[in-house]
Amino acid sequence: MPRLLALSFLGLLATACAPRRPAPGANEPRPDVVLEGAHLRSYEGDTLQVSGTASRVNYRRAGGEVQATEVVVRLPPGKGAQGSPDGSGADTLITAPNMDGSLASKRWVGSGGVVVQTAEGLVANTPRLTYDSDARRAHGDEGVTMRGPDYQMRADRFTLSSADQTFTFEGTVQAVLGGATE
Repeated sequence: MPRLLALSFLGLLATACAPRRPAPGANEPRPDVVLEGAHLRSYEGDTLQVSGTASRVNYRRAGGEVQATEVVVRLPPGKGAQGSPDGSGADTLITAPNMDGSLASKRWVGSGGVVVQTAEGLVANTPRLTYDSDARRAHGDEGVTMRGPDYQMRADRFTLSSADQTFTFEGTVQAVLGGATE
């Protein structure tokens, strides 16, 4: 039974997006399942789509809603992505204090200060990130700062393709190139 619950959680986290949590003390229904120290893997057929951990996961069967805390998610690159000598690429790592989602939407939302790290050494920080598992894309509309080996930048909005590990920036974009410091 615990294995089935863990597998259910993995699928849910990989495919989630739920409404914001009610304010503390609100009359929120008790979760049907609570997992502590969860490890997750989500597959599409034989292909690993997402893996990671969460310190705590609350699951509600009605609507398939998931709420997780202290989440670390690894998104493997698509086939042929650059990053390693064999062309297999390397994982993109997303950490977030909170992630909410639902099985039905196949989306999840990280909040509370999300950090994205790519195999190329890029580190992006954003208040909130939404991930769509069908499209293998993340986006954020609340600003992003990014630091690389020799640059820094800031943008109003961004999109990240986990399949090929590319970022697209929109709105006002500011960059400092060469020898950037923190």
